[in-house]
Amino acid sequence: MSKRPAGALAGIAMIFLLAASVGATSLGSASPRSGLGHHVEAGVVPDIVFGKPDAAAARISATASRSRYEINDGTDSSIAVSISAACQVSCTDADPQHIANLIGTLLHGPEVDMVNVQLDAPFEIEFDCGYGAQACYYPSQNKIVLNGNDTAAADGASRDMVLAHEYGHHVENYQRSPAPFPEPLEWGTPRWASHENVCQLRREGKVFPGDGGVHYFQEPGEAFAESFAHYHFRHSGVGWRWLGGLKPDAGAFKAIREDTLRPWSGRANFPLVGRVPPRSRGPVVKSFRTPIDGTVSVRPVRVPPRRYELSIRNPAGHLLSSSRAGLNLHRQLNFTICGQSRLRVLLRARHRPGSPFKLRIQRP
Repeated sequence: MSKRPAGALAGIAMIFLLAASVGATSLGSASPRSGLGHHVEAGVVPDIVFGKPDAAAARISATASRSRYEINDGTDSSIAVSISAACQVSCTDADPQHIANLIGTLLHGPEVDMVNVQLDAPFEIEFDCGYGAQACYYPSQNKIVLNGNDTAAADGASRDMVLAHEYGHHVENYQRSPAPFPEPLEWGTPRWASHENVCQLRREGKVFPGDGGVHYFQEPGEAFAESFAHYHFRHSGVGWRWLGGLKPDAGAFKAIREDTLRPWSGRANFPLVGRVPPRSRGPVVKSFRTPIDGTVSVRPVRVPPRRYELSIRNPAGHLLSSSRAGLNLHRQLNFTICGQSRLRVLLRARHRPGSPFKLRIQRP
């Protein structure tokens, strides 16, 4: 039996108030809403990420009761669940403990304690999330808005699966992105985006980070959230509607797990040391892995008396970045990794004698 906090009279009043608003504005001609500055086409997308609630959404939120519920994952973690006044009156499945228990089964880290879920009456979803949307996420408030009735989405996804999709956005909201890429809410989490070659797909014009409107099914942030949902509901029978190249495989699921449980915390530093042979004997080549897209930097720590040339190349030897004029203590090479899983550093003596070298590598 659903648990419904008190507030029936307020809920009835809210139903009439919002119903009057519906009568005053045709939903078919409703103006598009904006999420994180994105252009959103009404009725096109199943969920939306918003920067902040508008006046109608704020009024619904103001009527909602709110309490914290343990997620029963073996820790003391809990989430906030609120139920709108209208939902308290009319919803059939507004059980906050069920919502908390479901989130407890999802992959999560410390970000779980920040999330709050608001259960709306079905007609309120249109005010909170836009016409045609099934749910939405407000990153500035860590808030998921969800239907208080346990009804399946148009594609057959259960309400629990829709909640998992929205929680995927919450995971993105607590991730860092390697420079120069924008926030994970637009690109997806770092390891997942690197595995799915989001950078390369963006350069090819096949995905549109930050455009969750017309290009909803080519938006990497949305594809990550849906992949997160499919990680937990692999046998749901729900088809993949996003760009085929972003359909999750075992590697994508592994990246999702790692990003959620061990978020990327910044660039790693490690040294490369050796000796540059005399110019007549050719260059020295060092290779290192680059598993995550972002900026890699190569900086000399100890500059030899006689300078050497330094270059960054791909495994096939193609030149990516170089310093032909030589190096000093204030110079470094930078290169943006976009799909390269390994790079090579090539050092060549500029004069006949060789010399020792020490480089400091920073990679995502």
